[in-house]
Amino acid sequence: MPPTPIHNVVILGATGALGHALVPSLQKAGYHITCISRLGSTSAHPPGVVDSGSADYESVDSLRNAFRGQDAVIEAFNPAAATSQQLIVQAALGAGVVHLITPDFSCDTFNPHMRELLIFEPKIQAQEELERIITESGGALTWTAVIVGPWFDWATDAGQFWIDKKNRNITRFGSGDQKYSMSRYLATGDATVAVLKNLEYYRNRPAYFASHTISTNRLIALVEELGFEGWGVVDVPIHDFLAKGRELWNRDTEMGLRYRMNTPAYTMLATVSLVDENNRYGADFGDKVEPGWDEGEEALREGLRKLLA
Repeated sequence: MPPTPIHNVVILGATGALGHALVPSLQKAGYHITCISRLGSTSAHPPGVVDSGSADYESVDSLRNAFRGQDAVIEAFNPAAATSQQLIVQAALGAGVVHLITPDFSCDTFNPHMRELLIFEPKIQAQEELERIITESGGALTWTAVIVGPWFDWATDAGQFWIDKKNRNITRFGSGDQKYSMSRYLATGDATVAVLKNLEYYRNRPAYFASHTISTNRLIALVEELGFEGWGVVDVPIHDFLAKGRELWNRDTEMGLRYRMNTPAYTMLATVSLVDENNRYGADFGDKVEPGWDEGEEALREGLRKLLA
């Protein structure tokens, strides 16, 4: 029996950067979108969203009511907030939702070594809980994890990537030869639409999408080839990032710190996930990217030309 076509899509956490990347593509594809925020949230939904509401993410009943009439749920909140996964899945099953897109949209948390980095533990546990509940349900709900790597264009504009527009330098971690897969910001929405249009193909698995797979040294060369003047390279050794990051993380744990996104520990461990010299954490997933999604170096060159002008 073919999967039920998706018409109505609810997004949890749509007020963040991810939600703003998803909504334009979903709207263009003709989906009816409802954005559900946490109770008490005052953040604005993306432009053009007609239907919105709120729910208690810690209440199955509240979530079930928010999901009624929906075909798919997209978890667009930060993976660190995935502690509500059990309740979300139970509510989705109770409301008759047929597909769930998990809170990924970044690194490959399905890599077997990811637990070493500590920062992805909430997402890994949430995925294990999801698969357990779905197995017990007899497959009434299916899921897909959309893996896109970092958003290089959005992060560069936000000052969070190693291409620093303001100071006109590029940070090279370690040798700079490590490759990593990365995506355009808005390609994330296109990838999500591709999944929703072909549920059987993407059923119960991670799906890998990337605009480019490249090394920092090649990025440096491209910036030079584009003729931008006054750019430099800042070299940062990373041999002790993992040990130091874990030490700081454990210290934060002892201090009872709960929100860690902007801590030095989180930053160091997230950096290791992307630039480990041996690709231990799967940042280079170019060999897994869905056919036709790599946009090629010329597209990246043109993108950099516009981004850095």
